[in-house]
Amino acid sequence: MKRGLLLALILVLSAVALAAPTNLALNKEYVFNIGAHANYPDSGNELTDGKYARAVGYGDPDFFAVLREDYRIVVIDLEAVYKIDKVLCNFLNQYDVGCYRPSQIALSLSEDGRRWRSADYQEVYEDELPKTGTYLHRYELDGGGMKARYVAVKFNCEIWVFIDEFEVIGDPDTKQESTAKISVYDIDFEDIDFEF
Repeated sequence: MKRGLLLALILVLSAVALAAPTNLALNKEYVFNIGAHANYPDSGNELTDGKYARAVGYGDPDFFAVLREDYRIVVIDLEAVYKIDKVLCNFLNQYDVGCYRPSQIALSLSEDGRRWRSADYQEVYEDELPKTGTYLHRYELDGGGMKARYVAVKFNCEIWVFIDEFEVIGDPDTKQESTAKISVYDIDFEDIDFEF
């Protein structure tokens, strides 16, 4: 009896592990509407390479940085269609050097790169932001289980914004081949539907 119970438990745990949410964006291509600042260049895959900044401070080379110009949009191509549970975005806040996490961030999803659906929007009011200290802040945007190949995140940029990773969390078993013929580099940022 104990052996049968143990075997059943192992099978249940194995099934749960196989269906565990996965970072679907790992090593996937992405584009920005406005690129990185020249002092903090992007090697081409820094935001989806699975590597987090080792130090909490703007000097860590794993950070990608942007400066002013209102807002940024990043679009990640998952190369196939998946159900999206959530998108995680890590931002540095180092108030004393003018590095602030965004106060507005939004998520939009698309299966074909042309028709977009707004999925989530979050706003942090200025009086809620700490004025001292250095820390990483992780935004968790809800994908609501919507299907998408292209994942777009928009955030405001007051002065400096330092980012170290974007993750798109979903179940790889929901994968469907994409019929979209559009390259991530041909996305029209003006077509993306956001809350702000």
